[in-house]
Amino acid sequence: MSYRRLVLLFSLVLSFFVGGNYLVWKCWTEDLLTDRHYNGGDLARLGYLKNSKMPRKNLVDLPYQHVESKDYKEGGIDLVTIGDSFSMGGGGGSNAYYQDFIASYSNLRVMNMPTYSVAGEEEGPDHFTTILRIANSGYLESLGVKYVLLQSVERGCIPNFARQFDFSVTEDISRLRSYFARKENRHKLPDVAFLNDGNFKFIANTLLYHLSDNAFGKKVYRRELSRSFFSVPDDRILLFLGDEMRNIPKVRPADIELMNQNLNKLADLLDKRGIKLIFMPCVDKYDLYSDYLVNNPYPRSIFFEQLRMLPKRYLFIDTKSILAEELRKGEKDIFYADDTHWGWKAAKKIFENVRFE
Repeated sequence: MSYRRLVLLFSLVLSFFVGGNYLVWKCWTEDLLTDRHYNGGDLARLGYLKNSKMPRKNLVDLPYQHVESKDYKEGGIDLVTIGDSFSMGGGGGSNAYYQDFIASYSNLRVMNMPTYSVAGEEEGPDHFTTILRIANSGYLESLGVKYVLLQSVERGCIPNFARQFDFSVTEDISRLRSYFARKENRHKLPDVAFLNDGNFKFIANTLLYHLSDNAFGKKVYRRELSRSFFSVPDDRILLFLGDEMRNIPKVRPADIELMNQNLNKLADLLDKRGIKLIFMPCVDKYDLYSDYLVNNPYPRSIFFEQLRMLPKRYLFIDTKSILAEELRKGEKDIFYADDTHWGWKAAKKIFENVRFE
């Protein structure tokens, strides 16, 4: 083959390669991998599953909103929330913060606080110890707090709360005030060029998800539902993290009992300061929809079922019971199709059922 033909062949291959990548990018992956056009969830991004993406705009139209601790200036606070990404408005979209429903429906002044982190601690920052510190230091009483709401995703409850705690741990109150007043950087998706391995992953995953629930090893599982639950093209498909399902066999009744004992002890500690503990485990997406999966081969969770039976000295918000009833009524989009987070419908329904004085 002559040098000229080699150059021509190389140019053709390069053109097809670049052109093909650009076509896939513009038609599908630019939306999934950047936030230029698509403000949506990580499950569709991680799985490259375009038919489950659920675009949404961030807006708040409730009459009262919560305040983040970094924006707090002065005045009394009725209820403090501490938790994971659910407490940080992780799902986005309309009225993403469940705290705004509490503020509007119960007419309370609500503040969300991040987890307190101490350099060098072996266990690292956790919600439970944060509450112990702000309670034992007198910080909560200085704000006039009546309620503390501890929130966690279901799969995080046993690892985080079913262990031994030092219930006497505290912190200097001025250090706490300084920590909670600091500004935090918001997560933003990095810029991605149109030539990237995501284009290949999109093509590969489109094929592999027809052969395997998790495309042979991916983090995101895709499985058929018995009826339509979402307002997207793949309206009968459930996307969920494999961790939600793999965590289930590790949860034992004894662990739930230990967690409940810790929560009762924390409730007693707060009660001595005139503060009521509220515990809100957010049901995992897989757990909530598992009864509707077609020929479901995966284990079923016992977390909520076991916890309901235990004696409690705290207020328990049973998110699974409330949201399962909405599914039975045929309600769509309780969770976002493309996300591990619930949408505004879920938060609205929960705090229509649960009010605080």
